Amino acid sequence: MESNQLKNLKIIMDVIPDIVIVKDANGRWMEATKRAVEVYGLEERYRGKSDTDLGEIYPHLADHFSFYPAFDHKAWEAGAPIVHEENILVDGEFHTMEVKQIPKYDSNGRPESLVVICRDITERIKSQQRYRSLFSSNPEAVFSLDEHGVFLNINNEGERISGFNREELLGKDFYPLIHPDDMDRVVSSFNKVKQGRTVRLEFKINHKNGEIRNINLTTIPAILYGEVIGIDGIAVDVTEKRRNEALQEMQTRILSRIAAGDSLDIVLPELIKSVENLTRDGICSILFYEKEHNHLRFGYGSKLEIDYREKIDKFPVAQFAGSCGHSAYTKELTIVPDISTHPNWADWKEEALRYGLRSCWSIPILSMDRSLLGTFAVYYSRCRTPDLFEIEMLRVISYITGLAIERFHQEKEVQFLVNHDVLTGLPNLRYLKQVFEDAIKETKTLAVMFLDLDGFKSINDSFGHSMGDTFLKEISQRITSAIGEHVVARMGGDEFIFLVKDYCDKNAVLDLAKNLLDAISQPVLILNSEFNVTGSIGISLYPEHGCTLDELMKKADIAMYSSKGLGGNSVQIIENPMNEKAYTQFSMQSDFKKAIKRKEFLLHYQPKINIQSGDVTGVEALVRWQHPERGLIHPGEFMQLAEESGFISVLGAWVLREALSQMKDWRKRGYQLHLRMAVNVSVRQFIQQDIVLLVKELLKEMDLPPHCLELEITESVLMRHEHLIQDSVEKLRGIGVEVSIDDFGTGYASFTYLKKFNANTIKIDRSFIHSLPHSQDDVAIVSAVIALAKELNMRVIAEGVETQDQLEFLVRKGCNEVQGFYFSPPLPLLELEGYLNNRKDIRTR
Repeated sequence: MESNQLKNLKIIMDVIPDIVIVKDANGRWMEATKRAVEVYGLEERYRGKSDTDLGEIYPHLADHFSFYPAFDHKAWEAGAPIVHEENILVDGEFHTMEVKQIPKYDSNGRPESLVVICRDITERIKSQQRYRSLFSSNPEAVFSLDEHGVFLNINNEGERISGFNREELLGKDFYPLIHPDDMDRVVSSFNKVKQGRTVRLEFKINHKNGEIRNINLTTIPAILYGEVIGIDGIAVDVTEKRRNEALQEMQTRILSRIAAGDSLDIVLPELIKSVENLTRDGICSILFYEKEHNHLRFGYGSKLEIDYREKIDKFPVAQFAGSCGHSAYTKELTIVPDISTHPNWADWKEEALRYGLRSCWSIPILSMDRSLLGTFAVYYSRCRTPDLFEIEMLRVISYITGLAIERFHQEKEVQFLVNHDVLTGLPNLRYLKQVFEDAIKETKTLAVMFLDLDGFKSINDSFGHSMGDTFLKEISQRITSAIGEHVVARMGGDEFIFLVKDYCDKNAVLDLAKNLLDAISQPVLILNSEFNVTGSIGISLYPEHGCTLDELMKKADIAMYSSKGLGGNSVQIIENPMNEKAYTQFSMQSDFKKAIKRKEFLLHYQPKINIQSGDVTGVEALVRWQHPERGLIHPGEFMQLAEESGFISVLGAWVLREALSQMKDWRKRGYQLHLRMAVNVSVRQFIQQDIVLLVKELLKEMDLPPHCLELEITESVLMRHEHLIQDSVEKLRGIGVEVSIDDFGTGYASFTYLKKFNANTIKIDRSFIHSLPHSQDDVAIVSAVIALAKELNMRVIAEGVETQDQLEFLVRKGCNEVQGFYFSPPLPLLELEGYLNNRKDIRTR
């Protein structure tokens, strides 16, 4: 019987996937599973041996087994199972094991045997690590609660949205975060999730800084063995979206009242109430300007104390007269974050602080001819500055208030503005809805196109709202010209929507969209500065994708975001249930591959000029795409997608080969032997290719001297991949290839990078050249760069030279070479050769 039991035990132990070892009270091995024998590489003679004995028999186990007796002793000492983790080499890789040691005693309580169980938990640990990474790196707020609503975990975005750090939230319930207005709904939803349901809702929370934020939340029950043990949530901050929607709604509503002829006593109090609702804790006022006395009279502002209203009545218009007097004086927005310390409020702060007013923003109300009509102000009981939305809101409110005051003289214009955008004069969504209802009665085919500008935000942020507004006006005019008889409306910001009626087929809509993109992508010149943006367009079709404007706009919006996901400057038609993004990426990547095979890519060349002699010293090779449907495409329209899709390595290698092939042809003909060929190199070429080896092989294949090639590397690339690129630069220079730092100054690198990378040339970015010699900041920067380059024995080339003044300044400062439209734009090959052949002996002075 006992023999059968042992036999059965052996069979069981041989099929157990875990490592199981049975030792006697003295630590000698009695039995082990087949898995244990395999992992440790043992033979059958392990029985009766201690860990020390086995370490001597199997030297590769000696170090590992030397720790085991101590753990055995701990188990016997504890008189109960103990658990710990250790790393064991399995099939050449270390695996993490959960080791459980269970002491067994006979009927008299004496130690009898020790059972050691090792379970491989490597995959479990990896899974936990992946979960932690997904949790902490998620761009949306992610958190976990227990079944009572107490925070167990929260990621970085959750901290940002709430304003509280992780330590402040863990162990606390979520209720204090919820705005009182939404508490009942949130608690009800929480209880539903506790019952095992997934719930989505939108509500308000109290930010730590006192602000109220709008949150879109998805909550999912955490279930273990059929029981809800907690809640996982994903939250998105939709505050800005809701504020913009509220501003749009308020604008339409107030303009409708103005157009209907409502009196100022109706329009302006409602306007103030709407703004106070948008700002939540702001207190607004409107003062009217009396020109004959050059002061401001109190008009509206019911939340201000009566005594304070009397104090600001007949308020002077002067440079240092609070916020309102100053904004009226300058006709500009005046922001005072702290009344108690600002010099403008020196004579008025005691009155304001007495009534609990700590900050005040004021914007002038102007007529259409910019005559002063009054001021609109927002007060706060705490010190603060406006965000970008609030600045835009004040501008809109100022304009609308001005219209209300002038409405009796501008009734026709007001009626127009009810249905049109204030800035661009384009129709707005209200008008579009009216047109849509008529259009679906008159046509069988209708398309909705949603356009969002790529890159506009950087213009707005870098150059200010005034420049951004001017840019939008120019883009709107181009859109109007390109869209023809179809309807276009501005949604707000940099978003536009189109109704395309009576189209022939989808291709006709796509062609119209591509024409729009072409029109948008052309440079915009403002104050001698050139700006470029592209667009992302999404399209939905009536009735295929929906029968209401809201449905069609939503589908077009989704398709537009799919276009943005591809890097922008593209068009997408919503295709359900197809994955639009995946389909578009596949399509564009397919176009790239076809373009290489069909030889659709070509090079244009821009000359580089010696600033002293006027001679052409080299050319920069710039890629273009001769697309069979879209025509000639500039790199700005496809380079980002090429980067994101990985195609840039293939394209970059093609450009390098094509450029060197042209150099080979010129040298074979004995033509322009002195020229250097400059080629831009992408960071992915450094990461994905051995760029040094590629250059060596091509130079050898083309039988070209290394000094005829110059590789341009952008400054921002140097900073992000310093060690990788520094090594490559040293090797490239070692074989005689010229290296230049392109777009210098745009990546905010320190001058130490110049010495560290030991390049031949610095290429000063065009953004520092276009304001020369009038911008003192740019003069100082360019002068410093040229002087430092001389000290480091480096050449300097300035790109984007477009005027004689710029050229003369660079000559005086000792710049070596220049490049720009002043001399020549990028040219196709035949035009370049004509340019080189016909170029006279140009001398710079």
